[in-house]
Amino acid sequence: MHRLITFYVPAITIGLLASAATAEVTEQARSSIDRVIRHKGTYVPEEDVYKITLPREEATIVQDYQRLSPNLGLNSWVAFASGVHHEAVLTGQYLLLDDEVNPVLDVVLNAGLDVTGLATSCSFDGPHLHTVDVTGLGSFPTLASAFRGGLDAMQRVRRTTAISPKRGSKPAIPVESAIDPGPLDAVLSMKGTVTAGVYKAAIGTRTLLNGELVGREMGMSTWISVAGTNEHALVQGEFVETPNGLRKLLAALRAKGMNISSIRNHTFGEHPQSVFVRFWAEGNAVQLAKSVRYALDVQVGAVFHGSGRKI
Repeated sequence: MHRLITFYVPAITIGLLASAATAEVTEQARSSIDRVIRHKGTYVPEEDVYKITLPREEATIVQDYQRLSPNLGLNSWVAFASGVHHEAVLTGQYLLLDDEVNPVLDVVLNAGLDVTGLATSCSFDGPHLHTVDVTGLGSFPTLASAFRGGLDAMQRVRRTTAISPKRGSKPAIPVESAIDPGPLDAVLSMKGTVTAGVYKAAIGTRTLLNGELVGREMGMSTWISVAGTNEHALVQGEFVETPNGLRKLLAALRAKGMNISSIRNHTFGEHPQSVFVRFWAEGNAVQLAKSVRYALDVQVGAVFHGSGRKI
């Protein structure tokens, strides 16, 4: 009798969880999503998922006389499912032009979505394209509104800025560099090095990679490089963060005007999981260092981003 019970109870539990995980997205929920997104989606009954695909005309243009098919993946999309512990689960991806990336990040982070990836998606001639991946938990209307906010941010940029197929939202490259390391070391609490006038500093973290300990010199590091002059500098760098701390790090960087250029993995099989955030900005070298210092302090919990509240 005892052996029968220990086998049968987990089977019931698994069955209940599977049933709850595949609950239908009701017609009422679908209608509310359509109203908010302002686009009609498609319900996929075999997975109980409601999905909306949003092609981007700007992304299909190669030359004035040549266009690509949106079926090459040249679209944004968002999908909704019913959850077990929350009313709704959202996954989605924005297809963005250069100058839309950071305005969209600002909006979706403020709306409570998690940004899980940012990558270049540009295999053809034409405008530079990027994908931003998002996830969220909550109610269907709240999640739809959060995603719609990102779409609205895209439209605001397009109403005010012409599309540039060449430069886009990119930093100017300094011709010569002569960075004074002393003030930057003091702000960052690091000991940097200067090569050909360019400053670089890094701090490492320890993690297990497939059960083996690795650290800074094997790529597990947060680093910053500063080129140009003390008065007008270009900073570029990369933070290493865990998934749990990613949202607050991104919010802190954006609060200080840092442009996020990629969010990605470097490795597989590490513990804890490591996510790498690449950023850049232009300005006074010391002020840029202070902005990086702020993000570092938020990352370790020395300060709280926002009005004294923990994020």
